Amino acid sequence: MKIFASGPSGPIEELQPLVDAGHLVSVGRLQTQPNRKAYTETELSIACLDAHVLMASHLEPVTKNVMEATNALQLVIVPFIGVDRVDLSAATQLGVAVANSPTIENFISVAEAAIGLSLTLLKRIKHNEGRLRAGLWGGLHDRGDLLYQKTFGIMGLGRSGIEVARRLSPWGVELLATDPFVDPQIAAQFNVKLVDLPTLMKHSDVLSLHATVTPETTHIINEKTLAWMKPKSILINTARGTLVDEKALFDALQNNRLGAAALDSFEIEPLNVDHMLRSIDPTRLILTPHNVCQTQAGRRSGIALAIEQILCVAQGQLPKHLVNPQVA
Repeated sequence: MKIFASGPSGPIEELQPLVDAGHLVSVGRLQTQPNRKAYTETELSIACLDAHVLMASHLEPVTKNVMEATNALQLVIVPFIGVDRVDLSAATQLGVAVANSPTIENFISVAEAAIGLSLTLLKRIKHNEGRLRAGLWGGLHDRGDLLYQKTFGIMGLGRSGIEVARRLSPWGVELLATDPFVDPQIAAQFNVKLVDLPTLMKHSDVLSLHATVTPETTHIINEKTLAWMKPKSILINTARGTLVDEKALFDALQNNRLGAAALDSFEIEPLNVDHMLRSIDPTRLILTPHNVCQTQAGRRSGIALAIEQILCVAQGQLPKHLVNPQVA
């Protein structure tokens, strides 16, 4: 098989198992190369013209035009979880399998990041560090708050949401979640009570987003739903930027209708240098460049799982993590 890796995030030696198995591997623009630019649609179409497999980076959209231009494409795979840059409908229509690489390292990292960001805001760490660096000391008005005995809300009790609940279950917090696809008995195993969306948002002191993007969840955090939240509550988004209406969030923070927030993903990435969110007090709004959940362990495990699935496809099997099963 011919395999094109459009943007490996690590050393190309990590792809050696594919070469050892007798496959022809070509490598595109390494993510480590300085000033790396994403492929245009035309460039990507040409680069994987005769490829059987496209291992796509998170930087390039894999559009219908790209897939139609190829002669032999069988599989588009990503060495991470999100496939929102792949046109799934077009892939299914064209008979191209799409697979992702959901590893436990990734889910654990997301959970750790969500909890860590929550604690950073609750403990007012950035505020107090700023005072210390300015030559000041802490006073009564600089104290943070406990997570203990608070209500922690989880929007989306999938693999990442479950890992959040697993970690917080013994912490003495009330865990609420909304997810229409989760059995209440599964939630109860992690001391989570399933509720509807308004209840979740009205009662959560901290609300962490772990939902997938669908037409129903796009901008699920909006002017209306933000108005349900407590004025001192905290919003954490380590999922997808399109879950949040950024203008509505800006207004809520600017007008003190929301206590604080942390965002690791945005509607348009990279975040524009003049984006309105950059003007919010950084002690109340943490902004990270869609990497707070990334670890070397997670990256390596994602590559390994992607390679494992490519080798399965080469043997005539379906990839383990097929996301468009209609193509099978």
